[in-house]
Amino acid sequence: MPLDLPPLPTEAEPASPTPRRDRRFAIGLLLAGVVCIGMGQSVVFAVLPSLGRAVGFADQQVALVFLASSVLWVFLSPYWGRRSDRVGRKPMILLGLAGFSISMFAFAAAFELGLAGALGGAALYALVICARSIYGLIGSATPGAAQGYIADRTTTAERTAGVAGFSAAFGMGAMIGPGVGGAFSAVGPLAPFYAVASLAAAMGVLIALYLPEKSAPIERPQARVRVKLTDARLRPFLAFGAVFGVVNAILIQTIGFYILDVLKFSDQEAPQFIGIGLMAASMASLFSQLVLVQRFHVPPHVLMRGGPALICAGHGLIALSNDFGPIVFGLVLSGFGAGMAIPGFTAAGSLAVGPDEQGSAAGLTNSASSAGFILAPLIAFPLFKIAPEAPFVLTAGLAALLCLYASANGAILRSGRPPA
Repeated sequence: MPLDLPPLPTEAEPASPTPRRDRRFAIGLLLAGVVCIGMGQSVVFAVLPSLGRAVGFADQQVALVFLASSVLWVFLSPYWGRRSDRVGRKPMILLGLAGFSISMFAFAAAFELGLAGALGGAALYALVICARSIYGLIGSATPGAAQGYIADRTTTAERTAGVAGFSAAFGMGAMIGPGVGGAFSAVGPLAPFYAVASLAAAMGVLIALYLPEKSAPIERPQARVRVKLTDARLRPFLAFGAVFGVVNAILIQTIGFYILDVLKFSDQEAPQFIGIGLMAASMASLFSQLVLVQRFHVPPHVLMRGGPALICAGHGLIALSNDFGPIVFGLVLSGFGAGMAIPGFTAAGSLAVGPDEQGSAAGLTNSASSAGFILAPLIAFPLFKIAPEAPFVLTAGLAALLCLYASANGAILRSGRPPA
């Protein structure tokens, strides 16, 4: 996916050694691989609620499938990001794509056994958990390295647009994932998983052959990476990302069950309607990242205020709605806001550190936002049992607090602005 890059940097900021045309090709190829990951994620989120019930899993068990993967993701993303700072971006990108592809193949194979009656109960659940955990264990290597690759080849003026391109690629995959899933589901209920896994493997081969990276990203191999979880430069953006992650994860993990139970769709109808809702949210997110962020170059501090405000409105509308139309509109508002918030805090974190720390910073911001998938099942499903709308009342309130935090924190208000 080509980025809308401004003119090459001036003498005050050295140009990347990679020619601009080659940069566009390299980043476009990289983002095509990210699209595959986004497709896989949206297929899983759309199909898993009804698929889990078909093999006898309780709703909370379905949510806990993501928990094991998320724990591994949170702890390993910073490690893989630091590794990419030292050994290069491309090896970590390829490792993550391989992990994603293997995880999707194993995930589909496990449910194949469950639907056929060859395996069930605790044994099937353990196998599904293990298959999904591969994604958190190895697949977490790709995002930090990919964002570091983009940061290495963009100036500070281009950085927010570059990060938005990464988020937009994931959002584009999430948008077309349900459509791909619907097309391949005619072959079988698990065919979409096999298709996405095969496509990710093919993109891994193309990236291995054609993604240019002649050397490790750091010109000083002995440079010490100083970024830590407690780094004061990143602390406000990591806090923002962690709370945003909880809000986003609660929506993703509960919206399928909300549509199933509140709108009373059957297990056969629900995946189609859930897919429509997720696709609408992804389209809105994609629009905000490609048009609002890249075309108008909105600075991070504005994105970090406007995004939560839209998420608050969207989740509030979902909580008040019992009809499919208003719920989809609420998802659109939420998707538009998420499309602003993600590149906002990610780019702010990138701009807060030096060029030899980009992978580490990207790994930490990814880890912070992914932590929400650990907390979400513990928060959302007890609330869901009390009232289906209760999780969205909570997330609307958290989004409002995020908006206030971004409006008052000095480091966020300065993010993306040129130094005095």
